[in-house]
Amino acid sequence: MSEEKYAPEVCCHCEGLGCMYCNKTGTVMVLQPSRKCRHCGGDCCIYCGYTGWERPLRE
Repeated sequence: MSEEKYAPEVCCHCEGLGCMYCNKTGTVMVLQPSRKCRHCGGDCCIYCGYTGWERPLRE
């Protein structure tokens, strides 16, 4: 079983300033290869947890 790789990406909700969706860090860990959310195109929605990214790490 291969280990999933995550990398930090800028939170689309706050554009890196820090918010409740990225735990005030400005970044979210996203499964690689990183892709914008297919539902909202990076505009933030319930499917991406308001991060703008496809498959963000849920903490």
